[in-house]
Order: sequence, then structure tokens, then C-alpha cells
Amino acid sequence: MEYNTVRPLLRVPEYGRGIHSMAQHLRTIEDKAERTKAAQTLIEVMQQLHGGFREGSDYQQKLWDHLFMMAGKDLDLDAPYPKPEHSLVFKPQARIPYPNRNIKIRHYGQFVETMIATAIALEEGEERKAFCEAIANFMKMSYRNWNKVMLNDEVVFEDLRKLSGDQILLSTEDTVLETKFAPLPTNHEFGRSKKSFKKKPFYKKKFRS
Repeated sequence: MEYNTVRPLLRVPEYGRGIHSMAQHLRTIEDKAERTKAAQTLIEVMQQLHGGFREGSDYQQKLWDHLFMMAGKDLDLDAPYPKPEHSLVFKPQARIPYPNRNIKIRHYGQFVETMIATAIALEEGEERKAFCEAIANFMKMSYRNWNKVMLNDEVVFEDLRKLSGDQILLSTEDTVLETKFAPLPTNHEFGRSKKSFKKKPFYKKKFRS
């Protein structure tokens, strides 16, 4: 039995292996006219499989591009459109690197760390102080959204001090954070409220003698 793991990779997976096999079969047809006719028939089949994407003006050209991707650029056909460029279509897909940055306090997120780095780079003054207070308010809101509880200002200021490396120091003496947030959801909003079960009365059936 032949498994898909040992078969060639699908260049355009949305068409399936059957369409790929038919595209490869075009290379075995010796007569160019017959090969072109078979390719046009295959294009009609591909169009039926993805009939919901016909709105674009370049829809037909995309179908022929996909055909050349599956069969190979060197396939000799009388196509109504030029063959796709090798550098744009036939290049191997590059793997997107996964971000491995370590977030120090996860419920604040990476965006808070970016804002803190920006605030540290600012010069001392009213603008820097206002920006630091905005960051602290955002941290308080983020913690509340994550843990569903309100956080004391002292804890926010301490976390801000740790994340900034002792470069941003706020205190409750000169800074009061925002408290006008949306109300926290109650317990019955997380799921359906449990209804009390009432047992139905038992009625004894009467049978005729």
C-alpha cells in the first residue's frame, strides 16, 4: 500500500492529488494539439472545483498558473496566458520563523514591554510621565481582563519597575490610576444559570379490571 507520506508533495494542495495526477499525465501526451485540448478540459474541472472564486478579472489566468505549477513550467502548451515567472511561482516556500521572545510577565504581553522601552528612551519631563502613567493604566486593564479581578495600584507600579529595570518609578503618592473600566462579568454570564429541578408528581395509572 502506498501512503501519501511517500508520494510527491502537492504544489497546490486545494486541488487534491487527483488533479495533480491528471496535470502530470499531460506530460505523457505526445501530440501538442491533444495536450492543449486535454489541458483545457482539466481547466474546466479545476473551475468546477473552485467555482466560488470567479469574481476576479484574472481568475482564468490563475487557473492556468496553477496548472503549470502542478504540471511543470516546461509543459509545452498553447495556453491563452503567458507562463508564470519561475522566481515568483516556482520558488520553494520559506518557513516563517516562530517568535521565541520570552515575555517576562505574560498577562501584560509583549506590547507593554515595547511601550516601556519607548518610555525609557524619552527625556525626563511631563510627556514621559504622562506616557508612563498611560502604560500603568494599560497594565492594570490587561491584568483585569486576564484574571477577571481588579489589581491594586501598588502592584502595577512594582511590576512596571521590574519590567523597566528600575528606570520607571511611580508611586501612589503622586499617581492615581484609572478605575472607570467596564464592569466585570458576573458568574451567570460565564455559563447558563442552573435551574432548580422540580420533580414531577407521580400519578398512579388506573387499569380496567
